[in-house]
This record gives sequence, structure tokens and C-alpha cells, in this order.
Amino acid sequence: MTADEIYAKSELDDDLVKEARAWRESNGAECDGYVKALLCGKPQKLRKASAIAKLAAVLAALPATYANYLKRGIPDEIFFDTFRDIAVWCENGYKQYGEKGLRNVKWLARHVSMRLFRLGRLQFEFSRFVVIPNAGLTNILKCPYRLGEKCIAVHIPQGEKLDYARVLDSFEQADAFFQKYYPEYRYRAYNVVTWLLNPELEEVLGKESNIVRFGKLFTLLGRAPDNDMNERRIFGYGKDRASYAPRNALQAYTLNRINAGLPLWSYNGYRPRGAEVNRK
Repeated sequence: MTADEIYAKSELDDDLVKEARAWRESNGAECDGYVKALLCGKPQKLRKASAIAKLAAVLAALPATYANYLKRGIPDEIFFDTFRDIAVWCENGYKQYGEKGLRNVKWLARHVSMRLFRLGRLQFEFSRFVVIPNAGLTNILKCPYRLGEKCIAVHIPQGEKLDYARVLDSFEQADAFFQKYYPEYRYRAYNVVTWLLNPELEEVLGKESNIVRFGKLFTLLGRAPDNDMNERRIFGYGKDRASYAPRNALQAYTLNRINAGLPLWSYNGYRPRGAEVNRK
């Protein structure tokens, strides 16, 4: 598959691709160095690069990553589902900073280096088991997993309804995916850090809410404040707080906490690999 075909199927803006490719043509050696760094999962080299340069490097790396997918036998569908994230983060960066290109190259380096894959509704990443600093001691003592042991981190891409059935399908896909394509990677659990595990949301949204049902798939460990990220996730990127007009119970709850000076928590939780699912 050619680079042009890869870019087209990744749902990228044509003009933005042209601008990024023009930068690469004028800065070939520099871009090649960036590509090598990204393929190794080391985006630090791009820290001072412009957003267009970062996008150019990610695009230039895609054919090599695609070839690595083919070597593993990973289907094209997973490749393109995974790399549609480029368009998402280009849009987020533009909304937040008014700058064309890709600012969050640290995140996309995980995709390029094949550390992260989108499988259905969720993303899954090779990782180490995390217990956030102020997790409850009781929960830590009951946790059957060791801090730092191999695990799969779970991420929730923005922009789509968190349909419960699709979430369950994603976990089943992940169990099968890592067993088939990475049998050498032995892990026992999925680990997540997200505001979606907030137990107070059952009172706000009701027990049948997709968000609440998602949260109950995990055992809680603890929580930590992450106001900036959680506010953007709930209200969107590039919005001024003064313009917030809650459109639902979740946004009203969140704005009340902001106005009261209360933290927006991110919660840490885990789920055993191969855990049974309740589809009711």
C-alpha cells in the first residue's frame, strides 16, 4: 500500500497532508531523524519541533509502521482504526491553540511504535501496572497485581458514545488480539486512569448510564486531581470557561464542582484479563 493510500484511509485533511509533506521535502534529513525516533517510541527528539514538523514525521513514519503490522499479520482494519487518532489530535490542537499540525506527538508516538492499538471502541497499550500516589491503602492491600508488572493500559477515545456492548466487545477483542499477535507478552490485568470511574456519577447519571456501567467493569484503587484534562474532556477543547452552558447532567455536575473550587478527580482502576462480562 502506498503512502498516499495510507493517508487517504486515515481520514486526514488533504491540505494539511500537503503542508506536512512540503515541510518534509524541505527538511528531509531532519524529518528522517524524527521518524527513527518515533519508530523507537522516543518522541523527545521532537519536543521543540513545530506542529507541522511533528505531523510530517508521523506521516513519514506510517509506511514503516504499516509494514511492521504486516509482519505481525495484524489486519488493515486495526491499523486504520488506530491511526484515525491523528486527525482527532490535529483537530484538538487547532481548537486549543489555533495551530495547524500535530502538537501531541508524544501520544502518537505510541501508535507509531506499535505500543498502542485501537480495538473497537477502546484503545489498548502495552504498559506497567499503575497505582496512583494517593490510592486508598485498603484497596492497594487487596489488589492482586504488583506495582510495575506488565499490564495493558486502557484508553477511551473521544468523539463516540461509550456504548456498553461495544466496550465489552473491545475487551474480548483485546484478549484475543494480544494472545494471537503478541503471545510472548504475558499480562494479567487491564489498568486505567480516567474520570469515567467516578462512583458519584451513578447518582448523577443513573445506574443504567453507559458511563456508570463502564466504571463498574473496574475495581477502584484510588484517585488524583486532574482538573485541566478532565475539564477539556467533558466540555471540549478550545472553549472558554465563561461560555460553559451545561447541556446535560454530567456537565452541570462538573461545572458545579468547578465553581465550588472542588477537584475533578481521575480514578485508577483495574480489570482482570479474561474477566467474564455481564451483557445484561
